[in-house]
Amino acid sequence: MGEQYLTHTDKLVNHIYWFYEDLGLKPKREHRGLSINYTSIKERRTDFLNELVNTVVSWVYNKNKSKKLLDTRFAETGDIGNASSFLTNLAYKKFRPGHPQGQFGELLLFNLIQHYYKAVPILRKQRITTSTGHERFGADAIHYKNEDNKNIIFLGESKCYKSDYKFNKAFEISLTSIVNSFTKLDEELDLYLYDDFLEQDLQEIVKKYKEGVLENVQFELICLITYNETNKISGECEDSIKENIKNIIKDRCVNFDKSKFENIESGLLKRINYIIFPIWELDKLLADFQNKVGTNGTK
Repeated sequence: MGEQYLTHTDKLVNHIYWFYEDLGLKPKREHRGLSINYTSIKERRTDFLNELVNTVVSWVYNKNKSKKLLDTRFAETGDIGNASSFLTNLAYKKFRPGHPQGQFGELLLFNLIQHYYKAVPILRKQRITTSTGHERFGADAIHYKNEDNKNIIFLGESKCYKSDYKFNKAFEISLTSIVNSFTKLDEELDLYLYDDFLEQDLQEIVKKYKEGVLENVQFELICLITYNETNKISGECEDSIKENIKNIIKDRCVNFDKSKFENIESGLLKRINYIIFPIWELDKLLADFQNKVGTNGTK
């Protein structure tokens, strides 16, 4: 059960360059380094952002809910363009004024966990308005996958820092946040168990987990660190540019203070997966993101 609930991520990820290897971090396992993709010497920045914004409706509403809203509006208007715009504007209204980096990072995380781990979302953007008192409570992402007779629950945290380079700070806070999210998971799931943005199958999974009867549970923790990179990219072709980006990411990870891992219990540390995503001129990208989702802005 599950893959039928995955949303479309291929068009977004086509505009992401990524590699998968040990980055000199703890735990010692394969982690992901990402950047906005290049075609020859051209960064695909505009296409990346457009495709990310195209996933907003799927972040807010599951497939059944989206179809119901779209069909109802189409029945009222007989105009598919009007119905599509209506659904999109409804989704944009879930964004709240404030700092764009929070929701940019969460939306990106929502897509990356689905694409790379094939895990369907339990937690959605809907929580921002249905539970305003808990909008910063717990994980930024909760996803689920059944694989090899294991019920795998993915908890995700996104840290996104604009302006000055703050990779180390973002990384350190991400570690603290993911541990806190793991600790508070059982309490947080109470907020979403009976909301209609969960598919019925997923409601049953969450209910079984809460009742203590879900078998063979495995946790995986995902830390997405998106930050403003200040090192200049060099390279005269696509391959050399991407090799330069890879070296920048690896250098940042190698120089991170490894003592920060010591306070994390070893069994929990082994479950952490890192996604490192430098973005050049991140402030400008976040401003464009906020403009695209309308005057409601972001939290």
